Amino acid sequence: MKTRLNVIIFLLIFSNMLFAKDEQFNTERLPIGNPNTKFNFCPVKLNKIFDTNSGVDLDFDSLINKLKKYRVIMIGETHTNDLNHQVQLKIIKGLVEANQTVCLALEMFTPAQNQALNDYTSGKINEDEFLHQADYFNSWGHNYRYYKPIFDYAREKNLKMFGVNINHSYSSKIGRGGLKSLSEDERKSIPEIDSSNVEHRFFIKVAMEGMDATMPAQFRKIYAAQCLWDAAMGNGAIKVAHEHSRANVVVLAGSGHVAYNLGIGKIIKTRSNLTFASVVCVNVQDTVKESLMMKVKKSIDKEKMKAKKGTKKSAKMPPMGKMSKMMMTETPHKIVIASLADFLWGLPEEKREKYPSFGFSLSKKTESGFEVKRVIPETIAEKQGIKKGDIFLTIDDKDFVCLSDLKKYLHYKNWDETISFKILRDSEEKLIEFKIESVEDINKNNLK
Repeated sequence: MKTRLNVIIFLLIFSNMLFAKDEQFNTERLPIGNPNTKFNFCPVKLNKIFDTNSGVDLDFDSLINKLKKYRVIMIGETHTNDLNHQVQLKIIKGLVEANQTVCLALEMFTPAQNQALNDYTSGKINEDEFLHQADYFNSWGHNYRYYKPIFDYAREKNLKMFGVNINHSYSSKIGRGGLKSLSEDERKSIPEIDSSNVEHRFFIKVAMEGMDATMPAQFRKIYAAQCLWDAAMGNGAIKVAHEHSRANVVVLAGSGHVAYNLGIGKIIKTRSNLTFASVVCVNVQDTVKESLMMKVKKSIDKEKMKAKKGTKKSAKMPPMGKMSKMMMTETPHKIVIASLADFLWGLPEEKREKYPSFGFSLSKKTESGFEVKRVIPETIAEKQGIKKGDIFLTIDDKDFVCLSDLKKYLHYKNWDETISFKILRDSEEKLIEFKIESVEDINKNNLK
């Protein structure tokens, strides 16, 4: 059970915590990746796009003009960050409006779901049929509403969409038992895994906050699973690009697979001649936090101004070079390493996720109901008293025929709405009812 829990923690890290907040494990400032830029810091400004190869800010039209020259365009995401998905959709629209042929290669689906994707974008089936045939709510754990605008636009423009991931049973099995846990037939069913890149391994070590130091055996298994995902999506993107030779293939995947061009990008580089570029979103605070060095510099400048006080020169405007530096210190920005991606898009930090995620997993329905298999620490479910082993009887007095229907219902719940779970615990029925609030708000309310 401990091993299974570690796999889930790993998934959470890469879904929502890729760029660690703890400065000692900062994944945005690693000297890895592009040898021409990996030792250069760069300022990513709020609501600006930075071209790390040329070292300049771009407007959106200039970004599109650059991107349309690449066969594969990887746009990283934090799965539950709505602003990231808005950037993805904006780039897709920009390419289409620039008269480019666009195909989407999607992490959240596998090739087995391509028929459902094709039938949906071509108008043969409606949204409900698409979600059912693709088994979305069982195959991908993140709220459908984050992706709906992208899928709707693909349907409107009849863009081809392809699943490029691999069945999660393989990565889950490797994450628990390593490559040796696969049967011979299973090994033949997966792409070649490349775990030889030292920089990529270091990136994953940092992203997992030094897990390799305390649990090296478990880290090796989880790292193998990460490499499997990269290989599957890289191979998948290559296949789509070869089958659609006039198209820009836009890969939508977690930023952990895109950052530093060491995940999917490494596979594309080593296994094809396709040109590719990466776009990663960077969270930028809307206020300027001065570093110690900046405070020291301002103090020195202040002393210089005092020394020149009363002279004619002091009355003049500072030179434009100095003016630009002064403006830079007042512009909200974040310093990251330039090799993080080819293009970095500065976005405001979200105060909370747009849609609530409860933090539990359930088994398929039995005669008793839906049993809680796991409750993730520091989630709404844990804070509101839901426990492993609880059996869900109804939610908001609604009975559900299957797990997919239950998950779909939860995907459409919103913040500040009330939700009630009728559960069976130790052979006794119990009602858990609460207003849907973030963990931070729950903690604040508990302190009152």
